[in-house]
Amino acid sequence: MAIKKQIDKPYDYFNKAIALLLSLLIFIVPLFFGLNMNSLDIQKFACFHTLLIIILWCWIAMIVFSGQIQFRWSPLCWVVSVYIVINIAATICSVNPWVSFLGFYGHHEGLLSLISYYLLFLITINFIDKTRIHWVLNAITLSCVAAGSYGVIQRLGLDPVKWELFNAGRCPSTFGNPIGLGNYLSFGLVIGFCLYLFSLTNKPTTQPVSKKIKGTQKGVATSPSTPLANLKYIYPVFLILMYLGFCTSQTRASYLGLFGGLVLICGLFWRAFLKKDVLVVAGIIFIITIGFNLNPETSMFLRFKQAVSELSTKAAQSKQSQEKQEKTEGQPAGPARFFIWKSVSDIVKANPALGTGLDTLGIVYPQYKSIESARAEGAYAVAASAHNELLDIAVSSGLAGIFSYLCLLVFLCIIWIKAYQTFPDQRLYLCAIGSGIIAHLIQNQFSPTGIADSCAFWVMLGLMVSSTTDSSKPRIIKLNWLNDGLIKILIMVAAIASGIAFWIYMVIRPCIADFNYEQGTLLQGNVELEQQAIYRFQRAVKYNPHEIQYMRELAAFYINKAQANPQKEILEASIKQAQTLTKFNPYDAVGHCIIGASYYLLSRINEASLSQSLVPYQQAIKVDPLNPDPHNCLGLVYLEMKDYPKAIKEFKEALRADVSYPVAVNNLHRTYLEQGKIEEAMATYKELLKIDSGVRSVLLREKLVDAYLRLGKQIEAKKECEDIKRLDPENAVVKQVIG
Repeated sequence: MAIKKQIDKPYDYFNKAIALLLSLLIFIVPLFFGLNMNSLDIQKFACFHTLLIIILWCWIAMIVFSGQIQFRWSPLCWVVSVYIVINIAATICSVNPWVSFLGFYGHHEGLLSLISYYLLFLITINFIDKTRIHWVLNAITLSCVAAGSYGVIQRLGLDPVKWELFNAGRCPSTFGNPIGLGNYLSFGLVIGFCLYLFSLTNKPTTQPVSKKIKGTQKGVATSPSTPLANLKYIYPVFLILMYLGFCTSQTRASYLGLFGGLVLICGLFWRAFLKKDVLVVAGIIFIITIGFNLNPETSMFLRFKQAVSELSTKAAQSKQSQEKQEKTEGQPAGPARFFIWKSVSDIVKANPALGTGLDTLGIVYPQYKSIESARAEGAYAVAASAHNELLDIAVSSGLAGIFSYLCLLVFLCIIWIKAYQTFPDQRLYLCAIGSGIIAHLIQNQFSPTGIADSCAFWVMLGLMVSSTTDSSKPRIIKLNWLNDGLIKILIMVAAIASGIAFWIYMVIRPCIADFNYEQGTLLQGNVELEQQAIYRFQRAVKYNPHEIQYMRELAAFYINKAQANPQKEILEASIKQAQTLTKFNPYDAVGHCIIGASYYLLSRINEASLSQSLVPYQQAIKVDPLNPDPHNCLGLVYLEMKDYPKAIKEFKEALRADVSYPVAVNNLHRTYLEQGKIEEAMATYKELLKIDSGVRSVLLREKLVDAYLRLGKQIEAKKECEDIKRLDPENAVVKQVIG
């Protein structure tokens, strides 16, 4: 018996240490940030993976020293595992397996992240039993309190950190953007509210505890019946701080998620809302809500009103009126997100089985972007996320992925209902877990997921298993071969070496690369420091050679430098870097454009033929048909070749998505003037004005005025000037024509 206790003692120590480390991970990852604001996700993932490696080391050490594996499993684990396997298959078959594995820049939801979340799920199951569930729930709550408080500090203008994405109306807190703050705080609010109700329903009571004094037993101490019972005065303060921070985010999807989570709580524990303490807290939150909505800058009511207005506009459009509008005005009506969803749906139809691979939407989206989406979002908009979780999964892993995910949710719902009926003492904890998952699912149909709420979601899945699993009966696998001391040492050395290698290549190097990338972007505008800038970009590519953004920026730096002073060496370096980029990602329109521009500039110094630039531009158009840049550049090449019909066609294509594109407007006008086809130019300008007759069309109208004047049509020119003056009162052309 004594030997067994000696074996169990280190096992218990490791068990408790891992549970505490998991709680620390949940607490610190949402709050962690560095001074490099370029991509906060990289820094948060660095923090997440560092703590995850330490937890895995402890788990391996526990197995090695105890000589056995104690493992808990449930039917939900099988469903989750199937989902993971399908995503592994989707990554292998991806349009770009490296991007699918590592994730798209600024999003980082590739297979590596998914596997990390899966490990987090398994760790939660095995080390967070029923007695420790409140550890994790309180860690989430405290983390949200800190994040919400920091958001309030930002709103008051007291934040010493200069956040790039910060504006006075919407605060990012430690997330870098207000969406991340709102999404995560919706977790904290529903969980914190359930913990508050738990503290109200469990009065502090005392029970005798035996204390050994000099070999005798004597009941001299007392302990509360629940660790939450004495916190009923603290949770209201936590809830108010979280809600204040939540209001500063002004994220509509988060409000919908919070409402969905509260519906579950209210439906199950509506009697608790009649208590005086709860009514006081609800009254304070109601006053805060009114206060924020009285200010137009912070009013969520106005943001929801705007969304409803856009939805009404979209719903009022009949199919016939849409077709008519496409043929005449061409301006899309309704929220831009609808057009994104339509484009993403086309991607799913084209890749139904396993999708295009995890986190590759940012790569393939330009090929499927609709003209409505281009006009609503902007011609250069790239969607790294569909702003809808189900569509994101469908794109990433196809119908197989979406089916397995929906099965997971259905199975989760069944488990939750059975657990709620079977374990009455766990109902408030189950309600906290269930409402948190509901909040996550609702908000994720409108806003992209961040690492903080992804971690919380996967931990919630693990807690669902923990709350329904008998912690006293884990599966035990004896490993007698671990009795050899040399084998123990070898396993620990291998585990430590593997962890350090992973940490260096997947944590440290990406952080160094991103730091250099940010420094390069800060230096590139200074001519005197351009050598330092290019050195920084080169180091970014060296430390993370699989990041498209870094390769693209380095190639763009070369071509931008060559445009001011074309030199063969610089242009050849530009072509080489852009070819590396397009080899890694054949769908990169920017890379193809840089190659085309490099050959164009080489032709200007007689180092290449002009026709060599045609194929790269055509390839750029193929992968991004609505990008105006390759159309304009290709049109310019045709113009210099005196192939006017093709040049006009490309310039008109460039303006189809963006009538305000100034270079294409000027080139189109120049082409018509060289041909002497002024009447044809006027007809083209009038047709393009039907796409957008607003402020963005001023330059096009100026060319129309010039055409009228060239034909001696003074009255028409002055009439057009009146329209320009209405859009731009200080316009120089108007002053010249009508004074």
